[in-house]
Amino acid sequence: MKQYWSAIGIGNRRSQAAGADPYRILGLQRTDPDDRVKKRYRELAVKLHPDTAGVKGTEFLFQLVLAAYQQISRERGWQK
Repeated sequence: MKQYWSAIGIGNRRSQAAGADPYRILGLQRTDPDDRVKKRYRELAVKLHPDTAGVKGTEFLFQLVLAAYQQISRERGWQK
């Protein structure tokens, strides 16, 4: 996952300058509650997962959504 973040500058100080915000990737606001973040991730994961999307070429988008969710979960302390 790190390669996706580093490619667009997320996870370091350049991320703000690069405009890559994990909340924007998921279509959320920073103030959205935890349950909304988790629900939105599940919605996008089902829609974009290569096994369930029904369309080829969603792998990168799925990885981007996954990386955004992981970043948010680290920020909010869900992952140790």
